[in-house]
Amino acid sequence: MKILLLEYITAGGLNDAPLPASLLREGTLMRDALLQDFSLLEDVEIITTCDARMSLPAQASQAVWIDEKSNPMEIWQGLLQTCDAALIVAPETDGALSGLTKIIEASKAKNLGCNQYAVDIASSKYAMFEMLKNTNILTMPTYRANELMESNFVPDESFKHGYVVKPNDGAGCNDTFYFSDFSVLLDWLNLNPEKQASNVIQPFQTGIPASISVLCKAGKAWVLSCNQQMIAIETKANRASIQYQGSVVNGLSTYQATFETLANRIAKALPGLNGYIGIDVIVNGEAIYVVEINPRITTSYIGLRESLNCNPAQLILDLIDNPTFKLPENLANKSVEISVNGLTEHKLSRHG
Repeated sequence: MKILLLEYITAGGLNDAPLPASLLREGTLMRDALLQDFSLLEDVEIITTCDARMSLPAQASQAVWIDEKSNPMEIWQGLLQTCDAALIVAPETDGALSGLTKIIEASKAKNLGCNQYAVDIASSKYAMFEMLKNTNILTMPTYRANELMESNFVPDESFKHGYVVKPNDGAGCNDTFYFSDFSVLLDWLNLNPEKQASNVIQPFQTGIPASISVLCKAGKAWVLSCNQQMIAIETKANRASIQYQGSVVNGLSTYQATFETLANRIAKALPGLNGYIGIDVIVNGEAIYVVEINPRITTSYIGLRESLNCNPAQLILDLIDNPTFKLPENLANKSVEISVNGLTEHKLSRHG
């Protein structure tokens, strides 16, 4: 099988804006982990594109350089004609994931990820909120910033711990801020009018930040790991930035059964979720709030092979090809710490 690892080009790709440094680090780590895992499989040839300013990924059977003179879209479309399947490494930001999904679905290659509809719903924080609310899955109230400012909005009890502001199509914690005071939030939005149309506002929810690494297909879900997220809040002036620093893959394995129930409810509500996805949640006692659905490879994937003692790339292919797919019975659940804080990334194992 010939697989195209369709990597969003850091020089721009679908638009002229480079990825923020944090997303670039995480994206590179995810790409390299996927390349390593697929390179271990027999009868699999992996091809990827690579920004000419970055190092060549050694595990790829073929890597195609892309520089500022290249037309990434034409290159991707040409490569897709030679491949049996494709998997995307890209953020939701600025429609990158959606745009790449479109070109896969227009090709003859099999899409190893989510379908276009699921990508579009999950890529919008507001659309995802409405979907979860309509299917009675617990989440936080979500407001469009411009609609909130245009109304005589009065914060209710759900905002007692503060306010989180984030891009509607953001990935990770990029451009995500915390405000403890509503009037300060309004002042900030007035000083940054471009944020009003593109951001959403949610209550700050206390609890354990977590994520679920999941395989999905046709409305069913299989949980691979229950991860504790490492989140930092850095205060500057009257606001604070929320930063993702990594996760402990399978650091919350005691929640396996509860997370499996939730993941299956989400998969049933959005059956276009396919392949590997991530679900971000906050655990507050018995309540589990869904924060985001990531219809793509997530950073926690980096530690899966070590945590499960199994190659997750093989599981992704088995899921697609096997109509009676089941997870192997002997999967491990070792805790593996993934750190993406700073310029030096490292992976530390710890037993739990």
